[in-house]
Amino acid sequence: MNPASTLNRLSRLLALIAAVTLLSVTVAQASAEKDTIKRSFSVEPGGTIYIDVDRGNVVVETFDGNQVHVEMDRLVNSSNADQVKRILARHEWEIKRDGSDIVVESQFENSGRRRSEEFRLKVLVKVPHEYNVDFSTGAGTVEVSDLRGYVNGKTGAGNITIGEIDGDVEVRSGSGNIKIEGVAGDLEVQSGAGNIRLGYVEGQIDAATGAGDITARITRQPRSDSHIESGAGNVVVYLEGEIGLMVDAKASVGSARCDFGLEVEGRWMSKSFSGRINGGGPELTLRSGVGNVSLRRL
Repeated sequence: MNPASTLNRLSRLLALIAAVTLLSVTVAQASAEKDTIKRSFSVEPGGTIYIDVDRGNVVVETFDGNQVHVEMDRLVNSSNADQVKRILARHEWEIKRDGSDIVVESQFENSGRRRSEEFRLKVLVKVPHEYNVDFSTGAGTVEVSDLRGYVNGKTGAGNITIGEIDGDVEVRSGSGNIKIEGVAGDLEVQSGAGNIRLGYVEGQIDAATGAGDITARITRQPRSDSHIESGAGNVVVYLEGEIGLMVDAKASVGSARCDFGLEVEGRWMSKSFSGRINGGGPELTLRSGVGNVSLRRL
């Protein structure tokens, strides 16, 4: 058989599969019914939004004003009115005010007779620029925009994306990637399995992932020790040239690199380097079980 002819047939087949898949997704989306719940509250800056949902994607945005707006979209994959009503009845929710704090709770009652995919949730929250965020989700992505305050949260499974935070950050994901643009305070971040990507961090760093790469930037003199570790993945830290640290870096199975004159030691697959940079300072510990460790100059 002519290879070119076979390739053309394969290309047409793949195009047909893609078209059918797109059509199926479009039809499914078209048949989904959406029910939206909206609430607004006047608050004082410096309060906290508490979000506790068992499933669904969460987005937290900031805006000019002293109000908190909550919008909860409930999507049901059915066009049957009675079935939609029954499914929505299995969703328990509450949105309430507690002083300058706002509490958002959501719980969907699973049924053994129906798949959980029949119900989807998206929570959009708009808060003042100076506000705190505390979230907990069973499964779903979380996005938090730039703000002045702290961010504390966890998700059982899902990616976490956070902007520039003028405060401390403590987040973890059971399984998912974590990306943080910047932290003016201290940072504690953990993923069971996923990549961690950190912008600038001005305070202490405590970052760990069971499996995945970690990249971080240290742009100001740390106030205390930092620890960055991956069980299986590369660890790369970018450092401003004048920062003083005591460095202890090791790749149990992998290579090592240091742009600050520290000698890389080790034989076979295990490599390490350690010593003072710019006269020393707080300790920076880098570890990779299986992967490379690098300390690079910004």
